Amino acid sequence: MAPAAARPLPSYTRRQPPFSRDGRSRGVSTMAVRVPNHALVLALVAVLATAHDVASATESSSHTPSAEGTSGGNAPSTTVSLVGCKCAPSRSSTGPLKGCPCSPPPPPACPPPAPPPEPWDFENEKLRALYPVIHAFKDTITSDPLGVTATWVGKDICASHRNGTAYKGFYCDFPPDANTTLTVASIDFNGFHLCAPTLAGFIDAFPDLALFHANSNNFSGDLPDLTHLRYFYELDLSNNAFSGAFPAAVPPLGGLLFLDLRFNGFAGEVPPPVFGISVEALFLNNNGFSGRIPDTFGSTTAQYLVVANNRFTGPIPKSIFNVSGTLSEVLFLNNDLSGCLPYEVGLVEGLTVFDAGGNRIRGPIPLSFGCLADVDALNLASNQLYGHVPDVLCLLYKTGKLTNLSLSDNYFHSVGYHCLELVRARVLDVRRNCIPGFPGQRPPFECALFYADPRNHCPFIPHIPCDLPGFKPPAIAALPAGKGVVHGYGEGSDGGN
Repeated sequence: MAPAAARPLPSYTRRQPPFSRDGRSRGVSTMAVRVPNHALVLALVAVLATAHDVASATESSSHTPSAEGTSGGNAPSTTVSLVGCKCAPSRSSTGPLKGCPCSPPPPPACPPPAPPPEPWDFENEKLRALYPVIHAFKDTITSDPLGVTATWVGKDICASHRNGTAYKGFYCDFPPDANTTLTVASIDFNGFHLCAPTLAGFIDAFPDLALFHANSNNFSGDLPDLTHLRYFYELDLSNNAFSGAFPAAVPPLGGLLFLDLRFNGFAGEVPPPVFGISVEALFLNNNGFSGRIPDTFGSTTAQYLVVANNRFTGPIPKSIFNVSGTLSEVLFLNNDLSGCLPYEVGLVEGLTVFDAGGNRIRGPIPLSFGCLADVDALNLASNQLYGHVPDVLCLLYKTGKLTNLSLSDNYFHSVGYHCLELVRARVLDVRRNCIPGFPGQRPPFECALFYADPRNHCPFIPHIPCDLPGFKPPAIAALPAGKGVVHGYGEGSDGGN
């Protein structure tokens, strides 16, 4: 505790000292003090008393004690206190009041301070409305290892628009219908590793939001309704902690162009309308989706469609033919798909990647696959395909763009001459099949059991629906003299299974 302020010394101590520097008194003769006359002594005392009273009154009027001084201690005071224009003795004063002047009126009270200015001077009302939304969401974040939210301070929500560093992850632009009003157009939290229990009340509170990217975070909960976001077209929730059914908020988003739900814990069937959304890219892989892939698959406008690493069952829809000219890459691998390999796949013009490995798809390879002139990677490994590997497919390595072909872990019993060249060049992988004389094949009894089961058989269509340069059916006409269907490496092969 701070010590109390020192009490002002009594007023009389402020007069000149009664003795000069040389020890002589001022104003009184030393001879007068020695006069033994009693009457004279009394007169001198009276004069001194009168002078003392006058001096005290004068000193009081010119040195009025301040409020701070009079409250600084508990020692008794011999000064006169002034109240308003009336003189009143202090609590310790017992003598008469003489020469007490009126104190001046107290100064007027200080005017109240002006109200503080607005805490943040935002650029416009849209940004002002988004400020509490951002900070309410900030309060729900339970983990921020990169310190991203430490930049979410101040008024400059659109700092990134001016190459600033505040509000990392928020990006502003001028919406089409208000090209002079800057607002938050996109939120990109990719790789921030934030953890929050829900996105509800956050992304749905940005009326002009166009895209939300949150790859590699730890968000969960239900996805809020986003249908009122008229500019919204990209949603990336990949690699998070979402679970439960397919987000009900997604199918109504007719303007969505990009949807990425990879690497979450979603489960159950995918609603058929999802494949009717006019997306350019649809990534549903690495979840727990199940059920059949609906026939609406054929109505998708996606260029990239990935449903790998789920639990889908049933056949690949034949409606895939309807996506000809738009679909570029499709990945079905590592599901539980069954049924016959559709002839219609070979009719998809512009297809560059087709991956259906790791399923239970049956049948021979349709000759229509020889029409996939743009395909770069074709993976049919780990299925139940059988029969002859047609040269029309392997010729794509020479006449088309094929660079990667995998047919391992199936039940093929022979390969064409051009396919043999790819095997020797290590472009084509045919391990664990039923091809006599090739190394690393299945045991003969396993192959016999498979071919004896009529449930594994699928119809074969011997028609090639396109003109293949340099290919003349039957296949023998396209082979060098003396060459035909090859079952093994030919003369000099070490054989073996």
